[in-house]
Amino acid sequence: MLPSRSRLKSWSPESLAAAASTIAASGESIYNSVVNLDDRIDRMPESRGWAGQGHDAATRMFTRATERSSSLKNYTDAFARALRTGSASIGSARTTLLAKADEIDAGPLNVTDQWVVMIDPAEMSAEQAAELQKLAEAAQAEVNGMLNAVGESDDRTAQQLIVARGEGLSFENLEYGPPGPVPAPPPDDVPDPSTPDGKQFQEMARDQDLATTVRDVSESTDRDGNLVTTYRMLDGSTQVATEYIDQGLPSQQMYAAGTLKVVHTDKNGNFVSETMTTPREDGGKLTEVWYAGGTKIDISQNPDGTQSGGCTTPDGKHSALPDSFFQDPIPTLAGGALSGLEVQAGKGIQGLSAPVLDGLKAGAKWGGPAMGIAQAVLGVYTANTVYEQCVATWSGGVGFAGGIATSVAVGAIPGVGPFAAMGANVAGGFAFGYVGKLIGNVVCGP
Repeated sequence: MLPSRSRLKSWSPESLAAAASTIAASGESIYNSVVNLDDRIDRMPESRGWAGQGHDAATRMFTRATERSSSLKNYTDAFARALRTGSASIGSARTTLLAKADEIDAGPLNVTDQWVVMIDPAEMSAEQAAELQKLAEAAQAEVNGMLNAVGESDDRTAQQLIVARGEGLSFENLEYGPPGPVPAPPPDDVPDPSTPDGKQFQEMARDQDLATTVRDVSESTDRDGNLVTTYRMLDGSTQVATEYIDQGLPSQQMYAAGTLKVVHTDKNGNFVSETMTTPREDGGKLTEVWYAGGTKIDISQNPDGTQSGGCTTPDGKHSALPDSFFQDPIPTLAGGALSGLEVQAGKGIQGLSAPVLDGLKAGAKWGGPAMGIAQAVLGVYTANTVYEQCVATWSGGVGFAGGIATSVAVGAIPGVGPFAAMGANVAGGFAFGYVGKLIGNVVCGP
């Protein structure tokens, strides 16, 4: 199997060698005991200790016992050899891989629990980010080779244990039958990087990490004096936040004073999403999200704190967001600095928050408000499904925003197909752009 990094750390291949010695010694001990008894029975006529038909029957019995114990010894010897060989090969491959991962961690890169090589979050220039991406790709190739070596050693050991059953020759007619079959090996913890899907998984994981790590933050004002903050990600994508001030005259006011807008553009300059929270004249506020492809989500908050909202697809299908969206606990990935959204317990998402955005610095992990709202929407509609496991896996081992994008890729969410359905360019880009389609399919139906 291909173990995760945490599982590999817990492995103890040297224990196989100790078990091998115990098993081999047990088989030899049983064999020697039976042979000694057989030999003593054979010598009894010579010493005039016992002879006749009873002695002949005992001789035949112990001859059969010797043959059986010999088969058992052959089996335990073969099983022990497989364990010793496996101990050495798995141990060597394990040590090499873990040492390489530690070596990578000591530099500007890191290795996740799923063996994906990432760039350490930090402030850096575009040139530095590009150079580190090349280093990460080169390191990934080395890690993949070493990971496959671990998997091959583990699989080879399991196969040899199965082959060892044949060394026992005849176990038939035993009261308890032959040794039981070797249990099937557990499934891989991580996608196999030697396969196309495994490679694509790693590329998407790294793309997602690059697209959700802030490389630098710059502030400016536009011609109307509105505060503009640009968050550049490691992959070159941007999320631009604009806080609109009071222009004085209504004719000069593009958006109401206090409006906060975030526009997300991918590394190729393509529109990904736009999120805007606008204060209303009645004291409430409206948060709107437009996703690439045309899906739109509205969240309206009244002065008394009550909320409502809905989702509209590009073809005009509309569905109201359920009350649980506003009442259920907000997912960790949807609140605070991870999204730039303000959330309140029992009151749901309150919209974009300037103070939260102000806290974002270079090196921070940030998926953006559109991603945060998407997480909250999908959390409600796909509760207790593979989606939750997907989010948990990614947030723990790869990247906090990976739950959605990877669900799109692997078809974990109803209405969205596997890799092939996403197009050939997915491997080289980030899957944020598919989130709108995902939400539209889940909320409003395909």
